Amino acid sequence: MAFILEVMIVDAGDGAIKVGHQFFGLTEAECEEYKREHLASCEYFRAAEKAGNIIEDWQEIDDDELPDPADFDESEDEG
Repeated sequence: MAFILEVMIVDAGDGAIKVGHQFFGLTEAECEEYKREHLASCEYFRAAEKAGNIIEDWQEIDDDELPDPADFDESEDEG
């Protein structure tokens, strides 16, 4: 089994969710590591977490459901 950690940031101004992140991994620990790495580089995400303005949702998926970068290859769409 693999995992998706979805983190939504609740805007402090109007309470709406405007930004979300998905972290994929073969283990929950791997997802958490990717989240920590992103927190280190994203000031907006860090501020939201510090203020308690995030919602986390875990999903368990089959390994073959992990996204494949080839599925997002935009060069195939160029005409």
